Amino acid sequence: MDEKKPRLLTKKKPASESDDDSETVTKPKPMTKWSIVWRLGATAVALVILTCGQFLNTNDFFPLGSLTQYATAKDLNGEVNSTCIEAQFPGEDEPRRLGFNTGTVGIERGDIESQLDRVISHPELLQTLADSYERLHPDEPKPESMILCRTVTQLENGQSVGEPEHKILATWEVQ
Repeated sequence: MDEKKPRLLTKKKPASESDDDSETVTKPKPMTKWSIVWRLGATAVALVILTCGQFLNTNDFFPLGSLTQYATAKDLNGEVNSTCIEAQFPGEDEPRRLGFNTGTVGIERGDIESQLDRVISHPELLQTLADSYERLHPDEPKPESMILCRTVTQLENGQSVGEPEHKILATWEVQ
């Protein structure tokens, strides 16, 4: 007894199983010149954006931005740097660490890290973060100063060792 094989994604019988020999199999139509041109054009545009993102080392073209985060392995005995943002509020002795995200300061950490040198050399750019914080948290007190900082964690065999070091990169008195 012949076993019937299940057919997937088709209602037609395969040519070998066809009961009627007069049934013809239709060949797929070749792509038109327009179909080929727009596919090649879209591929070329994506490659240009990806290449520009690599040379400019920017994430502005995400997901076709810089891929340097995947380029090298981390040193298991190196250090891990994490950019952070703090704010000094009235009546508080110590600055308070804020969440570095769009819900807290209106921008993601990666967007600042990609422009870190620019922000350090122009700390007045931190005013934008203070303004965003005020707009997003109208019931909270207004920050007196914004502090861009970095936490450096030392690694040994891939495990953190000791307390993380806290470095201040830039400070701005909020206006």
